[in-house]
Amino acid sequence: MELRSLRHFSALAETLNYRVAAERLHLTQPALTRSIAALERELGVQLFDRDKRHVALTADGAELLERAGEVLAGADRLAATADAIRAGRRDEVRVALYGVALAELTHPVIEAFCERYPRATIRVHEADFHQGLAPLMAGECDVALLCLSVDLPGLIRVPIFTEPVSLALWKGHPLASAAAVDMSEVYDQPWVTPNPTDGLWVGGRHGDHDAPAVGSHARSILDMSSKIAYQHMVGVTPLSAARMFPYPGVESVAPKEALDSVAVVAYPRTGHSPAAPAFAEVARRVARRATGVPYAELAR
Repeated sequence: MELRSLRHFSALAETLNYRVAAERLHLTQPALTRSIAALERELGVQLFDRDKRHVALTADGAELLERAGEVLAGADRLAATADAIRAGRRDEVRVALYGVALAELTHPVIEAFCERYPRATIRVHEADFHQGLAPLMAGECDVALLCLSVDLPGLIRVPIFTEPVSLALWKGHPLASAAAVDMSEVYDQPWVTPNPTDGLWVGGRHGDHDAPAVGSHARSILDMSSKIAYQHMVGVTPLSAARMFPYPGVESVAPKEALDSVAVVAYPRTGHSPAAPAFAEVARRVARRATGVPYAELAR
């Protein structure tokens, strides 16, 4: 049963005139006649007594009219609620933070966006590395702040700055006190990474025959640090991670091979929120004024 049929029934019951009801519904009179007849067949009840001059509700029709009114009122309330949800979402920007996000710029960027767009409501949450970028591509968030050094299909990646990466070792590792470490020296040990989208997270050597073996994928920076400290894995992190998320059992050592992490604002190429490119532009403006991230270089 369609709501449209109930609206036709309600209009005719109110006017008791096919011509007037059809005009109100923007239908032809024969179309309304067919709709009412189809509804009566579907319900198995005669709703109206009619002849060439008069239309009247039957007793069954009068009883069903009250129920139809309740259904239509409920449908209208549902539509109004949906409209309110859509209106609220237009002013809501959902931001996913992956790992260190934009490092020390994360808060200034979000604060600057709120100042620039005071009607916007910011919803920030920490992303789960295991889910990768699937929530972003599925529209569960509007923008993602993360380290992403490669372009991906279907994704707009707006670089904000680059920074060096460091090799993370557990305290007590033979190389933990070294001034610099060749990545190949720890390739024979298990590595912990996010669910990788590029080779940065395995020492810059993803897919090579001599690439290190990934022992575990972490859900977060904290998860990554705990696996390094207590399961004696190794990994690479942006240099800012050691400042923002120091972990008692982890030592950061410079790699001999220079590697850079690219901090970006990312959002879907198609179907994205109008707020997404505006957020990326605010991030670039904040970064241009002063990076606030030691050892970082602005993206051009």
